[in-house]
Amino acid sequence: MWLPVFPQILLAAAFLLAPGLVVSLSLRYRSFDALALAPALSVGILVVSSTGAPFVGLGFGLLPVAVVTVLVAVVGFWIGWKKVATGPEEIGKRPTLWQRTTPFAAFVVACALITWRTLQAIGSPTAFSQTYDAVFHLNSVRFALDTGQASSLTLGAMTGGGFYPAGWNAVATYVATVTGTDVVTAVNITSVVLAAFFWPLSCLLLVRWVVGHDRLATLMAAIAAASLGAFPLLMMDFGVLYPNLLAISILPASIALAARLLKAAKPTPFHVLATCLALLLCLAGLVVSHPTTFMAWLVWTVPMVAFIVVKFSPGIWQARLADRRRFYAAATPVAIYAVVFLILWLFLRPPEEASFWGPYHTAPQAFGEALLVSPMGLAPAWMVAPLVFLGLWACFRTPKKHGWVAVGFTIFAGVFVVVSGFPISSIRNLLAGVWYNDSYRVAALLPVGAVLLVAVGVSWAGNQRHAASLLRRRADPSSGPAKVLTYARQPLARFAVTTLVVVAAISLGQQGGMKQEVAQASKQYSINADSPLVSTDELALMQRLEQTVPAGATLLGNPYTGAALSYALGDRKAAQLHILSYVSPELQEIYDRLGVVLTDPNVCTAVKDENAYYVLDFGTKEVHGGDHTPVGLENLDRNPGVELIDHQGEAKLYKITACPTS
Repeated sequence: MWLPVFPQILLAAAFLLAPGLVVSLSLRYRSFDALALAPALSVGILVVSSTGAPFVGLGFGLLPVAVVTVLVAVVGFWIGWKKVATGPEEIGKRPTLWQRTTPFAAFVVACALITWRTLQAIGSPTAFSQTYDAVFHLNSVRFALDTGQASSLTLGAMTGGGFYPAGWNAVATYVATVTGTDVVTAVNITSVVLAAFFWPLSCLLLVRWVVGHDRLATLMAAIAAASLGAFPLLMMDFGVLYPNLLAISILPASIALAARLLKAAKPTPFHVLATCLALLLCLAGLVVSHPTTFMAWLVWTVPMVAFIVVKFSPGIWQARLADRRRFYAAATPVAIYAVVFLILWLFLRPPEEASFWGPYHTAPQAFGEALLVSPMGLAPAWMVAPLVFLGLWACFRTPKKHGWVAVGFTIFAGVFVVVSGFPISSIRNLLAGVWYNDSYRVAALLPVGAVLLVAVGVSWAGNQRHAASLLRRRADPSSGPAKVLTYARQPLARFAVTTLVVVAAISLGQQGGMKQEVAQASKQYSINADSPLVSTDELALMQRLEQTVPAGATLLGNPYTGAALSYALGDRKAAQLHILSYVSPELQEIYDRLGVVLTDPNVCTAVKDENAYYVLDFGTKEVHGGDHTPVGLENLDRNPGVELIDHQGEAKLYKITACPTS
C-alpha cells in the first residue's frame, strides 16, 4: 500500500533537504556534515520564506523558498569563504575513507529502520491520526493551500486567533505542494521524512561533533536513534504533536552548533561567523516549529556555559584586581546569559490554563523509566539503556570533556520525574510548565541525550586500551590471548566483529519499547467503525461532500465528533476548523436555536450570514468521550426544518430547508 507513494517520499525528502544543503555548502560545511546540518537549516529557510511571503505579495511555495535559499546562500558564501576561522590548524589525522563513509552508512541503517517502523505505525498513506489535535493540523494544511499562506502571522486566522508557531504547517504545506498529494497523504509523508531523515541526520551531526569520527560509536548512535519508542513515534501517537515531532527532530543539530561555539564539542577548526549564521537560522526554525523545544535547547546550553565558567573562573577571579577589564569582559556575557535565560524561562511558556496536565504515575516509577529510557509505560530499551549507563560513567571519568552531556541528560530526566511523579504545585509548574506540565512532551526529549550518551560511552570504551596493553605485555606471543589480539587487529576481523555487533544491536533495539510503541501508535491511525474521531462511515460521507454540497458552503456540526474535518477530508469548509475555534454570535445563534428554526426568524438570518445551510450529524461520540453537542444540533431527525440528503450508516448530512438560500 505504501509502495506507490515511495517516489513522493523521496521527492519530499529531496525538496526538504535541498535548501539547507545549499546553504550548508555555502558555509563551507562538507561531506556528511553538510548533509546532516541541512534539515535544521531547511526548516529555518521554510519558516523565513513562509513568514515573509505575504509581505511581498507571494503565495507560499517553491518560489519564495528558492529566493530565500539563494539570498541566505549568498550571505553564507560571503561569510564562509573569508579566511578567518577559530580553532587549531590541524587536530589529529585526516579522517580515513572508512571514517568518512561510516556516517552515511549509519544514516542509511537508521533511516531504513525508522521508515519501516513509521510506515507500520501509520498503516496506510490515507490513514490519519484519530486524536484531538489532528483536527487543527489537517485543516491547517488545507487552509494554507487554499489561502496560499502558511505564515505564523496568518494561520491563526483559521480559528479566530492571532500568532501561531506554524513551522510544521509550513513544512507540511510545502510537501503537499511539491508532491501534489492530498492533505492526509502529504501529512503522512511529512511524518516519514521528519522521523526517518531529519531525526537521524540531526543526531549523527551532534554525535560526530561531540564525539568525533569513531566508527562504532557513530553506528551505535544511529541504531539507538532508531530504537527508542519515546521519539519519534510517541509524538505521532499522543496529541497528535506534529510540531513537536518537527522541532525535536532538528534539536540535536541546534545543540551541536551551540556546543561548537561554546567549545563543548570536539576540538575542530570552524568558522565563527558561519557557525553563528547557521545557528541563528536553526533557532528561527526551532522557535517557530515549537517554542517549548527552543527552551529545551536553551536548557542544554546551561551545562555548556556552566562548564566554561568552572574551567576559567578560578584564574579570572584571582586576576580580577590586577586586570579588571578582563574580569568584566568575562563576567558580562555570563551575566547577560543568566538574565536572558531567566526572563525566557519565566515568560516564554504556555498559559497556565493550557498547562493543566497532572502526574502520570509515581516518582520512583518515573525515575526508573527515565534511567531505562522507557517513559510513559514503554518497555525498557534494553539495547540503549546499558549504553546510556556506560555513557554516564564515561562522562564521570572525563568530566572536562563530556561532563556537560551527563548533566544535560540528568536535567531532563529530573524534569521528567517531577512532571510525571509529583503532584500539581507551583514548584512543579516552575520546572515543567514550559512544556505544558505534560509528561509526554518531556518524555520525547529524553532520547536526544540518550543517543549522545550512547556515542560517548561506546567511544570511551573503545579507547580504553589499558587492559589490552597489559595483556599484550604479559602474554606469550604464542599464547591464546595474544593470538586473539593479533587476529582482532586484522581489518577483516574488525569488520566481521563490527557487523556482528551492529546486527545484534539492531535486533535487540527493535524489541521492547520500540515494538510496543509501534503497536500503540498504529491504533491511533486505525480507521474503523469504532474510531474515536472519524469512523469509516463518516469518512465515506465526507468524501462525497463535493457531490452533495456546493462549493463555498459552510457545514455545521459538532467539531468534537470529527465533523470539522469536512474541510481537510471533503474539501468543504466547516463552521469551526478547530475544536476550540472562535464561535461568532451568528454561529452561536444557530447552535442554540436551530431546533426552533421554523418559529425564530433570527436563526435563518444567522444561517444566511454564515452561509451554513448544511449540517453533519455524526452522533454523540466525541474524540475524548465528552458531550459538547450544541442544543440546536440535537435530534435533527425530528427537526421539521431540516432534510436528510445523504447518509452512510449512522453518519448523516442534513440541509436546512426552513431557510431560503437566496
